[in-house]
Amino acid sequence: AARSLYRHLAKGMQEPVVEWSLADTAFMSRALELARSGLGETQPNPSVGCVLVRDDLMIGEGRTQRGGRPHGEAMALAMAGPNAAGSHAYVTLEPCAHESARGPACSTSLVSAGVSRVTISVLDPDPRTRGIGMARLVAAGIGVRLGLLAGEGQNQIAGFEKRLRTGLPWVHVGQDDGTFDRVLDAMPQMDLAAYLAELGTKGAMRLCLLAGSPVAAKAVALNLVDSAD
Repeated sequence: AARSLYRHLAKGMQEPVVEWSLADTAFMSRALELARSGLGETQPNPSVGCVLVRDDLMIGEGRTQRGGRPHGEAMALAMAGPNAAGSHAYVTLEPCAHESARGPACSTSLVSAGVSRVTISVLDPDPRTRGIGMARLVAAGIGVRLGLLAGEGQNQIAGFEKRLRTGLPWVHVGQDDGTFDRVLDAMPQMDLAAYLAELGTKGAMRLCLLAGSPVAAKAVALNLVDSAD
């Protein structure tokens, strides 16, 4: 089944892009800027930015809202309205493929809106979507490209990816820049590793331990830190 999925993806996707155009880079940069503005507000879901372009003009944009819904694609589609038909979507993360009581799958919404092309920065690490969202777009005849500004795209979802993989949030030691789900400057009342696991269970993706605090020193000693200022 997996081989069939990726053969289908390869057949429907365009040739690998050697050089992205300045317009491509500008539109994805805007989508990434939107996504970054939501970091720290969207748990348990990652912050995703989406820009819709038609005739070289942005006709819709959005990012994941507080609490994780609506997703960025839904916000951009709502702004564009019927003009979304025939547009080119730039999305920082592969459009989701799983339905939710809180909203439809974004890959389905893009198909229903009549979007003609989708450029994606990075694949979704969530097994409910990884590759499946792209396959749904391709199956609908939508041109799909992957990998634009992928380094920045991957950095933005590092906490989401780590939580999916380990159950723990990304731990940063430094100053709070407003992009974290939690900020801690004192030791929790429970074991630090257990506290991180509890945060992960609650959906936290990014934790800041203030530089110079006892809890930051403890996390360093326990090798729990992923990044630092």
